[in-house]
Amino acid sequence: MRKLLLTASALMACSAAFAQGYITAAPEGGFDLNSGKDYVVLYAPEEIISAMGSKMISNNNLDPNSVDNTLEYWVTDWDKKDLTLYNVPEEGVMNSFGNDEHINATPLYAWGTGVFMSKAKAYDLSKVTDEHHIHIGIRDFGSTPSKYQLSIGSQSTIKNNGFQVQVNLGVGAAQGDFVGIGSLPNANDGKWYYIDLPIKDLIDENGDFGFVYDFSKPITDGVFTFTFKDPTCSTATKSGPAPGETVYSYDITKLGSAVSFDHVFFYVPQTQGIEDITEADDQTIEAIYDLSGRRVNEMTKGFYIVKTAAGAKKVLK
Repeated sequence: MRKLLLTASALMACSAAFAQGYITAAPEGGFDLNSGKDYVVLYAPEEIISAMGSKMISNNNLDPNSVDNTLEYWVTDWDKKDLTLYNVPEEGVMNSFGNDEHINATPLYAWGTGVFMSKAKAYDLSKVTDEHHIHIGIRDFGSTPSKYQLSIGSQSTIKNNGFQVQVNLGVGAAQGDFVGIGSLPNANDGKWYYIDLPIKDLIDENGDFGFVYDFSKPITDGVFTFTFKDPTCSTATKSGPAPGETVYSYDITKLGSAVSFDHVFFYVPQTQGIEDITEADDQTIEAIYDLSGRRVNEMTKGFYIVKTAAGAKKVLK
């Protein structure tokens, strides 16, 4: 297993980050793929897919040719050529991993919604377990901050089989069928943040959420939906449709709410336990801290910072 050695300053930064809850700033270089295993992918840049290698157990990545699946931006009821979301072009903007592959969207109408939709191939989430976490890279680059509602699971049964969470709503607070997971620390600052949701927390009957899920069957409709909640809509000019196209072409004249995603996947954390550290390093534990920086005498369940003569290590008990 990989060991994480932290300096004193990194230890304090780590403690502060985890104390914020389910949403934290993306680390430099992006998510450390060595810290996880059993990846079940809904979307990730191709180089990240390649780097996962044998650690990926189910690949449902968005198909760039829209044959197996597609990212569908919904159209209006009155004009099927008119999109409710627009894919905002940006030059020179990198994702959290340091390359340029990511999804951008802005609402042209208040119910702007995007969905990962199955086409020729069903989505397979059957290998997702209670040990997995949901991990999502998100960035708010709009002219005004927005709230984001995220649905994970078959959209036809999502209300009783899957997860419906809202970004920029207090943890455990309800907004209709959605439950808050906290806020982006600096709202629409254009920086990348990571959502990390342990499924054990989401299905805990005594916790903030109380969701249930059963992903044993193939999912043949939308598997991941993102919706702007009460957004500031962008304004745009439109033309076309161009030859071979079915929707209008757009040119944003004033940007409103806007969001980016650079990955959506499930993973199982792969970290050392306290027993492994003691045996592997043969060093005396000098102190144990929780992720709020408070010293504790013993560990129960969760993440801790363990200090030895060699430095500090983040461990999962």
